[in-house]
Amino acid sequence: MSQANLKDRFEVKQLLKKPGEGEETATHLRIKARSRDMGGDFSVMEGVINPKELLAPHTHKFEDQMVYVITSELVFQLGGADGLTFTAPAGSYVQKPRGIMHAFWNITDTPAHYIELSGRDGFEGFVDSQQQGTLKGTRNAERDWGMIWNLEELVRLMKENKLTSLAAMDTEHLASLPNIPGPVAKLLGVRG
Repeated sequence: MSQANLKDRFEVKQLLKKPGEGEETATHLRIKARSRDMGGDFSVMEGVINPKELLAPHTHKFEDQMVYVITSELVFQLGGADGLTFTAPAGSYVQKPRGIMHAFWNITDTPAHYIELSGRDGFEGFVDSQQQGTLKGTRNAERDWGMIWNLEELVRLMKENKLTSLAAMDTEHLASLPNIPGPVAKLLGVRG
C-alpha cells in the first residue's frame, strides 16, 4: 500500500479505538479489531472478569490465544486439574495454545480488565453467535467454531476457588445444553 492513498482507504475512527470504544457484543467482551481488519491473522477484544467470577473451561481446536492483563489479576488454569495453575498480575501476558483446555477467574475484590488476542476468526465467530443467546451459540460451538466446553470442570473450579458466578454465561439456559453434568446443573440452579 502506498502512503499516498492512506487517506482514501481509512478514516481515523477505523484506526483509533479510544477507551470504552469498540463493538459491543452479547458477552463480556468488546471487539476492538476484527480479524478481517488485521489481515485475517487475529482479532483483538477487551473484557472484564468481575470478582469471584469464572470464565468457563473450554478448548479451542483452531486458534491460539493470548491474554494481556490490564488491571487487577487473573488466575489461569491450562490443561485441567493436572495441568498448570498460576496467577497473572496486571501487566502479564498469558499464552493459551490451541488444543489445551483453559479457564481463568478473578479471586480479588476488584474487576480484572484484560485484552484477548485470538488467532484467525473462530473465537470471534463464537462471540458473534452469542447474539442468538447462550444456548444457541454454545450448543453448536464445536461444530461451528471448533470450541469445546469442558463443563465437567465447572464444579471443581468453582468450589476450590470459592467462585460465585460465570462470566458471559446465561445460566438459565445451560440446562438445555446436551450432556450437561448433573453437578454442574445443580450448582448453577438450572435443574430441579
